Amino acid sequence: MTDPAEMIAWLDRRIASAKAWLDDHGRGSKKPRPELEIETKEYDVVRFEEIRVAYCRALENRRASA
Repeated sequence: MTDPAEMIAWLDRRIASAKAWLDDHGRGSKKPRPELEIETKEYDVVRFEEIRVAYCRALENRRASA
């Protein structure tokens, strides 16, 4: 199993990458990408954040029951 700290760091990098993409290519940029691409990245950010929260909760539960 992947080390929990490594997994959280990986998720944080994915979230930061998607947010940076939105900053560079989102609705507020000089040449925004197509709306579907922007919506997909926004969806990705929300899902990665949900996964991160669920993963952290599972780790807490695992540690509490150990």
